Amino acid sequence: MRIAFLLDAPTVGGGYEYVRQLTAGLGSSCESRVFYSVRGECSARVINAWHPDIIHVNHLRALVQLFKCPWRHPCAPIVFTVHGIHLRKYDFLPKTVANFVRRSLRLMLERLLYRRCARIIALTKTDADSLLRVYHIQTRVCVVPNGVAESCAYGEGDSALVGQGGYAFISIARFNFPKGQDVLLRAIAEVQSELRARRWRTLLIGGGETFQAMQELAGVLGIGDLVVFAGEIPEAVSCMMRGRLRKSPAFLKPSDQLKIPYSRERTRPPHSEQLPHPNNQRATIRPKHQHFQQETRDPNYRPQ
Repeated sequence: MRIAFLLDAPTVGGGYEYVRQLTAGLGSSCESRVFYSVRGECSARVINAWHPDIIHVNHLRALVQLFKCPWRHPCAPIVFTVHGIHLRKYDFLPKTVANFVRRSLRLMLERLLYRRCARIIALTKTDADSLLRVYHIQTRVCVVPNGVAESCAYGEGDSALVGQGGYAFISIARFNFPKGQDVLLRAIAEVQSELRARRWRTLLIGGGETFQAMQELAGVLGIGDLVVFAGEIPEAVSCMMRGRLRKSPAFLKPSDQLKIPYSRERTRPPHSEQLPHPNNQRATIRPKHQHFQQETRDPNYRPQ
């Protein structure tokens, strides 16, 4: 059997790690190859030339590229894994006409593409319920939790890559708006006195479009001594679970999207205080002591 795995780009992240572990676990009877949409490899012409038996798509851009040519169709059944419901980000954005239009267009596109897939895989039951309720797709949806291989917990430590321990909290995620690093930093700022007294620091592993902005935000909030930005680290899960790092008491996942079993969705706060952002943009400030709750956030905000 030949399985074609389609990804957006060869970057460190949950989708890339998900496919890496799948391909590593396939037996000798299966042949697999990874195609990246950023390289133009996910078109039906390229995929059909490889003659796969199953096409497993893991990012929406790759799925769009697969169906981009209207007169050329994929030669094999398509399985699409939904790595989080991206429409949820609009629950955290200002309720403007522009955001309403963007949400509606994305919903229409995803409904059209999902109906052309033979099977949809959701990583959690929450995502599966959302797919059935919001997208109204007739395709069979199944839940396959995204796990971490047991082998990651063994072996000698790679923790030297990220320091010599002393971290009370660790967060591993790509730096972009849905991952919510800005919410995490503001929560740290609210309790910074207690964190300093206990000498508790937070290790942030990952890179991406908001990496520099989050470093600047940490400086503006005055918590530069409480957070460490390690950048992108291959095998980040292994680093977390080995050596000194596995002694860390808490793993933080302040994401807008429920993607993996050990993360939780933020819920809408019962009340909130509206304060102006720089550049005349507004943001909802969470009630005291209610960290990681839903708020209205500006994805283009940069600290001044």
